[in-house]
Amino acid sequence: MRTCTVCLKDFTPTRMGQKVCGYRCAKKIGPLTRKSERAATMVAREQQKRLPDLRKEAQKAFNEFIHARDADKPCICCGKWPQSDHLTGGAWDAGHYRSRGAAIDLAFNEHNVHRQLKRCNRRAWDVAGYRAELVRRIGLEAVIALEGPHPLPHYTRDDLRRIRDEYKAKVRARRIDNQ
Repeated sequence: MRTCTVCLKDFTPTRMGQKVCGYRCAKKIGPLTRKSERAATMVAREQQKRLPDLRKEAQKAFNEFIHARDADKPCICCGKWPQSDHLTGGAWDAGHYRSRGAAIDLAFNEHNVHRQLKRCNRRAWDVAGYRAELVRRIGLEAVIALEGPHPLPHYTRDDLRRIRDEYKAKVRARRIDNQ
């Protein structure tokens, strides 16, 4: 005697490895098995992700948060709004005051990153304009702290997952608040 995994009734198996009592219960167990297999596959894929992939995902979630946070503000560099939002990939970037190449330790610092027009971020970057607006937005002391030395971070996979999930949750919360 065995117990059916779906209806929990006792039954006598007719073949080896039989887990359900009959056809009706077998029909029900199919979708459940596929869902659990899919979930297990997703967990395994998440565990196999490499550091660069997780950093990319964390940066994407962080940048999305910056776009949502500064949605009602003009470009931090030039103070303008885009003429058209029909550009490929949109008209905005998440512009770092101190670039990720120069200060990787500030890559996920909310004071260091603000919404910036693509043309300002990629071509005509006005450092003086950015700094002046940054001082107005966060204060001189915070800007001086950004410009100072910082210890280099050593992000683990778990750190990057936490950053990614934290900023995804913040974006979701902002969307709910704005509705």
